[in-house]
Amino acid sequence: MTKIKIYPLDTNISGSDKWIGSDANTSNRTKNFSVAGISDYYNSTASINLANAITFRYDTVDAGDDRATGSFSFENEVGPVVPFSSISDLIFHKNSSNGKYIVDLMGYYNGNLVFINKSGDPNIFGVYKITSYEQNLVETDFYDTTLQYLGGNGSIEEDELYFVSLLQLDSLADTDKHYTHVQGVAASIWRVSHNLDKYPSATMVLSTGQKGYGDIIYIDENTLTITFASAESGKAYIN
Repeated sequence: MTKIKIYPLDTNISGSDKWIGSDANTSNRTKNFSVAGISDYYNSTASINLANAITFRYDTVDAGDDRATGSFSFENEVGPVVPFSSISDLIFHKNSSNGKYIVDLMGYYNGNLVFINKSGDPNIFGVYKITSYEQNLVETDFYDTTLQYLGGNGSIEEDELYFVSLLQLDSLADTDKHYTHVQGVAASIWRVSHNLDKYPSATMVLSTGQKGYGDIIYIDENTLTITFASAESGKAYIN
């Protein structure tokens, strides 16, 4: 038999490449194992520690069905493919997909920014702020979670695995939060949706280069209006 050290090294590894090993489920019979198969195993079992990342499987729940262990789902069925941008609430199981109890960690995520991305494809992701995380009074193994969407790309898909990880502590997120509103069309009332979760200050600079003076009314912590004596264009620097 040829010595292993004589075989050439494969510098172009693909998911279909194979290893030879023993299958513990069939009396240690020799079998091939693919790179893609081993990758799926690590993702589904979270065998490799990814710091604060927790894995869940997206579960679609029809009326009368039980929610799956280690899953997240919607209170009412939405569909097998749901854009990240349309998600405002999810129900998480008390355990991750590999059976680990995660309520304490998820509770720590509450009030902070989190990153939800598809296992195996980091370009499919959503960024949210968790605004509440509370035990469901009927299905006590599950926790109702309210999410504020901040940005992302793509959709969640039925039965796929997703990592949920802490992106930023709110205390850090609040540092130097700012927004620039551009008013290209002259108007006497500027409506500014800044999404800063606070009542910020505003400095207006008109298109003439002069400082603008207007009455500021806070609609809520994410929206305000600026009223001028006449129609103006320019920018509002919100911080």
